[in-house]
Amino acid sequence: MDKAELAVAKHRNGYNCCQAVACVFADEVGIDESLLYRMGEGFGAGMGTTQGVCGAISGAAMIAGLVHSDGNTEMAGQTKAKTTRIAGIMQKKFVEQAKALICKDIKTGNGGKAYTSCADCIRIATRLVEEELGL
Repeated sequence: MDKAELAVAKHRNGYNCCQAVACVFADEVGIDESLLYRMGEGFGAGMGTTQGVCGAISGAAMIAGLVHSDGNTEMAGQTKAKTTRIAGIMQKKFVEQAKALICKDIKTGNGGKAYTSCADCIRIATRLVEEELGL
């Protein structure tokens, strides 16, 4: 099973979209899956169920930070530009494929119908992590 389908399976088993995307990359980023799961818990249904930014692409952005940040809090911001640039690229490509960035718009923006299913948003975000971060 590829990572995108593994992420969809996690979603079917109760992970929110952010958790599903982030957790399939636990080994690659050297973070325990349970920690990624806990970190992503508040990003469900467009962050805190507010129908904001899609959790799947939020999970992808979290992984970008884990890959590119040097974690140096003494000289904060040294790696921020690279992380935010890649997160922005992933976000732009996500919108091209999912047709929106905001969860509510994805789910109802097509004349009251979904542009893209949650499962497909998870697939898109997972594949973008693989493509843009080389994971």
